[in-house]
Amino acid sequence: MRKNSSYLLTLLVLLLFAAKPTEVKASHAAGGEIIYEWISDSTYRVFFKFYRDCTGAGAPTSQPLCYKNSCNSTVYQTTMAVYPGVIPPGVPNGSPVALGCSPSLYPTNCTNTSSSIPGYHEWWYYADVTLPFQCNYWTFYTFIGNRNPSNNLAGSTGLYFYTETTFDNTGSFQGNSSPYFSNKPIPYVCVNVPFQFNNGAVDPNGDSLSSDVQQPYNTAGSCSSNPTAAPFNNPVAPPYPNYALPSNPIQTANTFTLNAATGQMNFTAPVVGAYTLSVRTREFRNGLLIGSILRDVQVQVIGNCGATAPVVTPKPPPSVITVGGQIQGCAGQPLSFGYDLKSSNPNSILIGEDNHNFSIPAATTAYFGQKTDSVRGEFSWTPGPNQSGLFNLSVTVRDSTCDPPGIMYTYISTIPIFIWPATKASNDTTVCPGQPVQLSVAGGGNFLWSTISGPGTLSSTNTSAPVATAYGQTSYRVISQQTAFCAKNADTVTINMLPTPTFTPLTDILTCPGTASTFDLNLQPISGVTYNVKWFPPTYLSSATAETPTVTPQGDITYYVQIGATNNTCTGFDTVVVDVLDGFKILTPDTAICLGQNVKVNTVGDSRYTYSWTAMDGSIGNSSVSDPTSMTPTITPPGVSPQTGKFKYILKAQHVNCPKDSIASFDIEVQPIPTVALQEDAAMCHGDTMQLVATVTPAYKYTYDWTPGTALTASNIPNPIFKALATTTLKATVSTSAGCKDDDDITLTVFPADFVFLSSDTAICPRDTAQLTMVGAGLKSFMWTPNENISDVTSLLPTVWPAGTQLYTVYARDTNGCFDTAKVKVTVKPAAIIDLPASVKLFPGQSHQMDPKGNALYFNWFPPVGLSNPNVSNPMAKPEVNTRYVVKATTEFGCTTTDSIDVLISADSEIDMPNVFTPGRNSKLKVLHLGEARLKSFIVFNRWGQKMFETNNIEEGWDGTYNGEPQPIGVYIYTIEAETYTGRKISRQGNVTLIK
Repeated sequence: MRKNSSYLLTLLVLLLFAAKPTEVKASHAAGGEIIYEWISDSTYRVFFKFYRDCTGAGAPTSQPLCYKNSCNSTVYQTTMAVYPGVIPPGVPNGSPVALGCSPSLYPTNCTNTSSSIPGYHEWWYYADVTLPFQCNYWTFYTFIGNRNPSNNLAGSTGLYFYTETTFDNTGSFQGNSSPYFSNKPIPYVCVNVPFQFNNGAVDPNGDSLSSDVQQPYNTAGSCSSNPTAAPFNNPVAPPYPNYALPSNPIQTANTFTLNAATGQMNFTAPVVGAYTLSVRTREFRNGLLIGSILRDVQVQVIGNCGATAPVVTPKPPPSVITVGGQIQGCAGQPLSFGYDLKSSNPNSILIGEDNHNFSIPAATTAYFGQKTDSVRGEFSWTPGPNQSGLFNLSVTVRDSTCDPPGIMYTYISTIPIFIWPATKASNDTTVCPGQPVQLSVAGGGNFLWSTISGPGTLSSTNTSAPVATAYGQTSYRVISQQTAFCAKNADTVTINMLPTPTFTPLTDILTCPGTASTFDLNLQPISGVTYNVKWFPPTYLSSATAETPTVTPQGDITYYVQIGATNNTCTGFDTVVVDVLDGFKILTPDTAICLGQNVKVNTVGDSRYTYSWTAMDGSIGNSSVSDPTSMTPTITPPGVSPQTGKFKYILKAQHVNCPKDSIASFDIEVQPIPTVALQEDAAMCHGDTMQLVATVTPAYKYTYDWTPGTALTASNIPNPIFKALATTTLKATVSTSAGCKDDDDITLTVFPADFVFLSSDTAICPRDTAQLTMVGAGLKSFMWTPNENISDVTSLLPTVWPAGTQLYTVYARDTNGCFDTAKVKVTVKPAAIIDLPASVKLFPGQSHQMDPKGNALYFNWFPPVGLSNPNVSNPMAKPEVNTRYVVKATTEFGCTTTDSIDVLISADSEIDMPNVFTPGRNSKLKVLHLGEARLKSFIVFNRWGQKMFETNNIEEGWDGTYNGEPQPIGVYIYTIEAETYTGRKISRQGNVTLIK
């Protein structure tokens, strides 16, 4: 009996635990959302707001935060801790979401489990996350199992709660923080009473927001699983319609509406119950979607509470314009208006408040008549000069009448406020007369343009972008008729004229070659105007930008002049032809030749000239001119080295009509013929380098070309460096621009690099050895490294026994003096590991399934007697006598180990009874047996001797009732008559205490 006490105590604990299944509270997830704030670079602080059902399981002590992106397939995960600070509105983290009524008079089930009003705790979790890189689509997400029961979701308690936020952290979006909701979620709605609510979405970066309703999500409960839409639990039959987006996400009989721009929700719920509502708010910047947040909450529709929905009615003064329900305001202009919060129930106690501290921080609001059935709100704000667009003022009306069941009902209405920017026309500009100008205007609408002054026209007067054409200074005015109520609904733009230059047109010139003439535009200056003059082409001109340049033409030429005023905007043009009397021209350009060559000169010109050739510096004496008076002589420059260099040849043309001789010239450059010499042929090891030297005479600025050039650092320099990869014959060609050249070659023999060859990589088990093999050609010396766990570092066939995976390297030198290395990797596979208990005890009829722990894949048990299969990891053991089983285990890499277990056989069965039990649906008082036994009788009596229960089935037990009635707490007597596996008779009697 004593030896079985530990086993019986364990069994009793299991029975007591199973007796109270209702204590396991799995459902608790009522809603939540994820927001984030940017810290720096790619680091963000992420918050998860979790709304926990007070009757459900406790709040998690931590929460997973998953995040992934569309740029790769990696899924990241971290852990969010419970936020240590207070949460809005300044309460401890995990506080109940207050109803607003007296918690002592009207508690929720957070503080009173018998209350019919469902309550919620609000928990915040957080984590700081640094993203590994930028991507245009990131997702933060989390999940909790299980959801609260929900009428509109099929199998809701078996679904996971899931929420997410998405964002773009590329470029300028990296510093973005997510939108957030300034209003608490909507837990309580009265049945058949019109309801209004707004989450109060606010964006800290001033981006545009748009809201829509989503089907709630479910997930498989891991970061790697993708969310799916939670299935709707549609009604079996009318009168209520099926759930559908967007008109009936919860049961509202298709009355649900959501304004995308303001986030305002309106609906009437006809059926009592809990419903899950999921709203997504997307964030746009300059029309681009950059992120979204998802709020998933549970709406509690309670019974007929007699509540009357208050009405929020804006009451702007006559000076404030309202268009389509929007209050219209102007940037930089004070805006004030009132709004009434009114209930048709005179007993209502209304309290008004709003979210202006979040959505419009610079505004002020005041409320009058609080805690009555009619409250007046006053709004005042002067938008900044750069503030414009849609602003949503969420007005919250709380009905604090607190009639039973004691809920402060909340109704949220949105007053949209649109602020118009000041009307701004395009900037003043200055153009040339008659030049079209594209005008533009922003800020307002229904624009009307007019000409204030000046000789100008407009392509249209009622567009935002007319084209203006002015012929003198002209001013235009544009009015935004749509924002006539704004003080700044008009603007002006002036088009100024640039002055045009005034000058005397030029006359054509007849002159002789080389005779200087002056052009004079005779510009008439205007005060304050700067002129820019440009002549084209600039050939022969003293200046291409002067008003009066000097021209010394060498042939007929036509000049074009451009005269521009300030900034070259308005331009004047003229043309002048310079006719050079009977000019001539040397057609042969400046040229280069090799030493000893000549040039055939080609000249065209008037045959009435007398021509004569001379060389600069009188060097004509060292040159040969075939005919100094011919227009097409053959010129041979000095032909004796080193008379190389540049020689200028001048052709003079004389005519009696020209006051000066006409002169033209061209240059002949005589280039040397090089002689190049390279080093002697050489031999080198593979991978070595050698600087090549091309010795060239005479000195000159040559062009170098080495071929082939693939193994050289550069192929166009005198002394490149050669890298020895293969035996190569290199040719160096040295040349001048005129094609004077010479070449030489060199052969470089390269000895091979790979002359050492090792055996392939291998793998061994711990404490085994491996034989390495090395083969080499022309070896002179070698050595293995490292000198650890190796038989001989100078052996061609060393034996190694590394303790862990090791890379062995051979360093070798051949008879040519070249070096080579080779590597071989010896991988040490994991040792085989197996773990079995020392022994196990079996009672008659029992068996034991082996369950070895470790990393082995293949098993062999000995002896095989009593085993279901000796070649599997977990055979069933049922020996007839005490047996020691030895198992040999082998890993997938062939590494082996052994272990053993003693299976001890008990000679007979045992029975026992607990001394305490708690009756329940799955808990009964039974006869406990270890091993096979036959029950003859099991009887339970109360303390007065009345028989409560009797059976001879050892698997049956007393459920604590008599004739279907639960029996009271107390002591009961039992008797047992049984027979063990061996036929031993057992009689027992004793007491058992029934507790609840």
